[in-house]
Amino acid sequence: MHITLINPPSPSGAPSSRFIPLGLGYLVAYLEAHRFEVNVIDYQTRKLTTEELRKNLSINQPKIVGVTTSTLTYRSAIDIVKNVKETLPNCLTILGGAHVTVLDEQSLCETPELDIIVRGEGEKTLLEIAEFVSGQHIEEIKNIKGITFRKQDQITRTVDRPFIKDLDDLPRPAFDHFDLNKYTISGKKYLPIITSRGCPFQCTFCLASKMCGTGFRTRSPEKVIDELEWLRDVHKADIFAFYDDTFTFNMSRAYKICEEIKNRGLDLPWDCRTRVDRIDPKILVKMREANCQLVHFGIESGSQKMLNLMKKGTTVEQNAKGIKMAKDSGIGVAISVVVGYPGETAELLKETFEFIRKTEPDYVYACQAIPYPGTEMYDKLTKLGWKVSNDWNKYDEQTAVFENPLLSSQKIEKMRGKFYDNFFSPTYLLQKTIKKDFYSQTMAHAALNHLLWRVNLPKWIFSSFHRLVPKREEN
Repeated sequence: MHITLINPPSPSGAPSSRFIPLGLGYLVAYLEAHRFEVNVIDYQTRKLTTEELRKNLSINQPKIVGVTTSTLTYRSAIDIVKNVKETLPNCLTILGGAHVTVLDEQSLCETPELDIIVRGEGEKTLLEIAEFVSGQHIEEIKNIKGITFRKQDQITRTVDRPFIKDLDDLPRPAFDHFDLNKYTISGKKYLPIITSRGCPFQCTFCLASKMCGTGFRTRSPEKVIDELEWLRDVHKADIFAFYDDTFTFNMSRAYKICEEIKNRGLDLPWDCRTRVDRIDPKILVKMREANCQLVHFGIESGSQKMLNLMKKGTTVEQNAKGIKMAKDSGIGVAISVVVGYPGETAELLKETFEFIRKTEPDYVYACQAIPYPGTEMYDKLTKLGWKVSNDWNKYDEQTAVFENPLLSSQKIEKMRGKFYDNFFSPTYLLQKTIKKDFYSQTMAHAALNHLLWRVNLPKWIFSSFHRLVPKREEN
């Protein structure tokens, strides 16, 4: 039986993703390991016309078409589902991802062409759907956990599926289905790996725990290093990226991974994401010895009041100390901050920009506060009665989707623009340019692009660079 899985395009005007959809890669690999034939359509690297999509479907005749989607790509995913049904009326259409996990019934109600929503982790759920369609094992679809589906005019929500306990049981993601040469940054093949799932922290703006739970589940260090060697030797990776939400959550495990990287001679540069309260000098030194060249911290704000409102669980002092600790260890630091969060004023936002000026991180990503459905932030705005846009095409983390009465979107944009004008200075550009490492060169390209934009010149150089990690909903 044939199955088609699709990575939909970003809406017009939004930056296209430069990050391989790891979740889709795992789904393909899991299905293929159970002898299902799968093909992938990746709109992020090939913009198919409607006619080309329909031709692909007509040739492959899939019994199932699954589309992964975030909030930003939801509308384009729905358009694909409609085209699938027009081309193959008897094909089963499925959506998965954080957005539809929390808006499952709504998504089915507003799109008659959509048959099933897969909630949360999808590997085992999608396999059982495939086995049901092919007549194997499962007699009734209502027995499949973790789905919401339509049968005639009735929508049924089955019980949640337990999260996968042993991540070592999963096969490596099926990267052979993606054009890896299109997933490059600064001309380098930048390939990801994820070594854990689950986030114990409950930041008010984040959906991570909705998709993968609050329990921290891990892969063994040996399996991790085997996959890194596979990325280097088979897929010719130039750079590694650890996509874990908090790579050093278990510092002893992270230490073992770094030791094994060094022992096996994996000398390629890499980066990771973590929290300032999950590092110490020992792990940072070991990371640098293993050729970690950049660490990403979700600082979120330079105001303690805002950190408390976001339930970040860190302090301004911890953030400053963490940045300094990483830099003292010889590791570059990229940080993300949230601007325009409910309760923020111009004075509080100034505290964030002043914090950045004092701590001097190597790169800053200032993202708009986005109330993703299913987050505590979304629920808070709903209770306050604030108008929140349901134009999902605007959910790109750079566009305001609600109006903060204490800090207008125009004021935010003006302050953010002034901050970047100062941050991406000619001096910054020169300092990053003279360094020859991948991360400095990428930051130099971002700075040059900003300077060109300021003087209204064409964005002829790497105009799509925004950050080196996926958006908060793309994991």
